Amino acid sequence: MDFSTRRQLILKAAAKAQNVRARCKIRQGASTDPISIAEACGCEVRFMALSSLEGIYSPTPRPIIVLGSERPAGRRSYTCAHELGHNEFGHGARLDDCVNKNIPDNDDHEEILADMFAAFLLMPKTSVQKALKSRSIQPQQIEPLQIFRMASYLSVGYGSLINHMTWTLGILNRQQCKSLLKTQPKEIKLMFGGSPLGEVIIVDEWWHDRPVDLEIDDILVLPKDVTLEQTQRLSLNGPVDGQNTYRALARGYARASSNKGAWGVNIRIASKHYQGLARFRFFEDPEENL
Repeated sequence: MDFSTRRQLILKAAAKAQNVRARCKIRQGASTDPISIAEACGCEVRFMALSSLEGIYSPTPRPIIVLGSERPAGRRSYTCAHELGHNEFGHGARLDDCVNKNIPDNDDHEEILADMFAAFLLMPKTSVQKALKSRSIQPQQIEPLQIFRMASYLSVGYGSLINHMTWTLGILNRQQCKSLLKTQPKEIKLMFGGSPLGEVIIVDEWWHDRPVDLEIDDILVLPKDVTLEQTQRLSLNGPVDGQNTYRALARGYARASSNKGAWGVNIRIASKHYQGLARFRFFEDPEENL
């Protein structure tokens, strides 16, 4: 595919993503929850525990998106936005599995549109720049932990954010991209007591616009001057790097707020590898022993 054609597809995808954000009344620079957006756009979203599944989109008899619940959280988020892109562009049914995903020489116009739509829905330049500015991060000196923290907030994968900031937004250069990708997310997870297969979500006082989503056994990192409500759903692991870490124990809802009352965030916990309708995944399980 020539450069001009690819550029036209990217611009078309960016415009569509901006249109969807405007329709859903997402303010400029805000982080988003792609599942809530997909549901607001008329799609039913479900989870299915198949290790090989990335996502499925079907337009009939009604628009439905199925996400592989065994995939990493950032990957699920991106896949949901990708499948929503197929819906927004009026594409036919699609099945994305872990075998054929991210083929480097993919010239399928519909796949490129859906992929770039997902990138601009979750990581528009205004949101990335705001995340950098609010945390006083200088792109020229950005470090892996800062990228990981931003990826948590934007609900995307570590590598996805680095590549988007490099090849699409032009915020990072090639050498930075290569250097940052040498650090594996599992190395950062281990720093906070997490496991390579689980998630570590780092939350700070600049986390706004959407709840914090966890699964059981995921690690939540919070500033020290924070009061946590519904603590029976999260156990304190201990301090790491001047922050408190918690392990998610049970499905349901919690809230964290600063002791000064200037900031707060809602927390939602789902079971690991949940299967079923997305909107029910945080409902309390009466059989769980709190």
